[in-house]
Amino acid sequence: MTKPIKRLFIANRGEIARRIALTAKRLGIESVVLTDRPTPPAYLLGVVTDFVKVEEESPAVYLDAVRMLAYARQAGCDAVHPGFGFLSENAEFAAQTIACGMSWVGPNPLAITAMASKASAREYAEKAHVPCVKGLSGFNVPDSEQGDFSELESFASTAGYPLLLKAAYGGGGKGMRLVHKREDLRTNALRAKSEAKNSFGNGALICEQYLGAPRHVEVQILADKHGRVVAVGDRDCSLQRRHQKIIEEAPAVGLTATTRAALHQAAVNLASAVGYDSTGTVEFLVDWSEGSRTSELQRFYFLEMNTRLQVEHPVTEEVFGLDLVEWQLRVASGDKLPAEFANMRPRGHSVEVRIYAEDTDKDFFPAPGPVAAFEPALGPGVRWELGLGEVDEITGRFDPMIAKLVTTAADRPAALARLNDALKRTIFAGPANNIELLSVLVSDSEFASAPVTTHYLGEALGRLKAKVAARREPHADQAQSLLDDLLTHKLGVGAVSKAIGPDHLSRTQAIFGAATESKASAGASSSSKFILVTANSSRASLGAGFNQEITSQHGLGVVNGLKSQPFWYAYLTTSKERTGWIGLDGVVYTRVLASAAARLDRQRRGGNTSEVAAPVPGRVIAIKVAAGETVEIGQTILVLESMKMEFEVKASGAGIIAQLSVKQDDQVAAGQQLAVWAT
Repeated sequence: MTKPIKRLFIANRGEIARRIALTAKRLGIESVVLTDRPTPPAYLLGVVTDFVKVEEESPAVYLDAVRMLAYARQAGCDAVHPGFGFLSENAEFAAQTIACGMSWVGPNPLAITAMASKASAREYAEKAHVPCVKGLSGFNVPDSEQGDFSELESFASTAGYPLLLKAAYGGGGKGMRLVHKREDLRTNALRAKSEAKNSFGNGALICEQYLGAPRHVEVQILADKHGRVVAVGDRDCSLQRRHQKIIEEAPAVGLTATTRAALHQAAVNLASAVGYDSTGTVEFLVDWSEGSRTSELQRFYFLEMNTRLQVEHPVTEEVFGLDLVEWQLRVASGDKLPAEFANMRPRGHSVEVRIYAEDTDKDFFPAPGPVAAFEPALGPGVRWELGLGEVDEITGRFDPMIAKLVTTAADRPAALARLNDALKRTIFAGPANNIELLSVLVSDSEFASAPVTTHYLGEALGRLKAKVAARREPHADQAQSLLDDLLTHKLGVGAVSKAIGPDHLSRTQAIFGAATESKASAGASSSSKFILVTANSSRASLGAGFNQEITSQHGLGVVNGLKSQPFWYAYLTTSKERTGWIGLDGVVYTRVLASAAARLDRQRRGGNTSEVAAPVPGRVIAIKVAAGETVEIGQTILVLESMKMEFEVKASGAGIIAQLSVKQDDQVAAGQQLAVWAT
């Protein structure tokens, strides 16, 4: 019996909320999401039907099942889609949704429960004759290093190092720690437990042997409520940092036909064993050591099953011509899967990159902050999943992923080339990000020519960063000269403006100026000019958690002194500083000038260099030292939580803590003083 969905509550945010709402709109289904902004995010306007205004969006809100269901009922919805993350794999939330008389767009609660814990998932996999690596589950993790770790330590001594600790009730790299030696086991178990509890509400862990050369390959499952289960191809997700994916592609290359068939059958068997009835993903580690990868049946091991829509689902949609969100909604309404779905074959190749606001030079630390301009590059075979407006701010309260770029072509080399072109043409003027690293990865790396293991990025990062630096060198001087002239108003501006809305101005303007001889770089005339041909000025009033209103300007131009090199530029002004960006041939240069008030404040404080500063914005979740305490180099001073990850702030040298400037649960900004060394 079918039960059509008419009004859908999306219990999620960002790019996945937009993705779900787009399909709902196409199917004639109304959609509702939360917002805390005075004006809803631009990327959701015209896509989402209605918004429920909340005081503050936070992980706690999206993890509160009672509140989310109350919002859904308040909005008059008859169905709930959880997206991914948050409550998407919470069986109790699914059951409560159904008990309220609303349709749950996801698998039934019993299937979620079966796969919710990595421990129980292993048991089901073993019963379904799916290979598993040696592991331990259900062990106790105490609250301090002085507690009882005997069961975990006993397994570790038997299995040997390295070992991988993983959150039993979550994924995405949260609550995951690699342990190389016995001395680090307890500390890493406590950190993994804390991250798991903060991210998923449950601190339970499992521990597994760590494979030396694994690829991460997953199988997309689609099942209905009438007993039909099909495998919709496979994906490779091996390119990761901190155990979190950054590039995914479909289909997975390099697998033999025998291996591919075995992977698909194993995934179908496991889904059938738990009575699965929605989209889902069964993840595997494929042994890519020389002895395995050259075999007809390459060795593989069950990793986990995600009972939800995956972040990387677009690459499967692209090569199979399916809308997986549509089939989630149809299955939830009671529709049957067409018989021909069992015989689908992929066409072409699709690659997705995740764009993160993070500093690749600082161990991928999250880098939230204001965005002066974001204009995704468009073109044939280019698809974007957006969680950011043209002018916006990236908050430290959520995951640092801000958008996904997907390109599809006839084969892998063409898809990668299309991806690199789109990355280089995209305008992003904001905090530190991984766009230039992604460009190198898809165009000038071992990954661009052959499959890699999950260890690749960590092993090759030094070489990749050197290539990023080499790309930045040719125009660095010219770009900084232009930025200086822009930010210090050495270039005259003539402009004609007209209002096109309450928050936007459209401008056509020309900027003329001459670089001084000292600033003119080699090969550039000292009277070089550059002309801005189009520009936009925007204002964005943001909601809770944002402490300022962004004002910015950006546009496209031509630099005569750089052989008519096209460029884009953007700048924004705050009370503390004026920041400018220039993009040349896919490379973005940034310049920050402190305001007069900020310079006076720094002079007044004497440029104190004995401070311990916050490396990222976030919340202080633990303080490990006290004022007056002597610490050694490398000793942890405190722990910050930012963008759902934990970061230990360690002593850069031996000394005495003269003062602690923060207390537990304080919110801190990047660069804020945390402590002061004795001098």
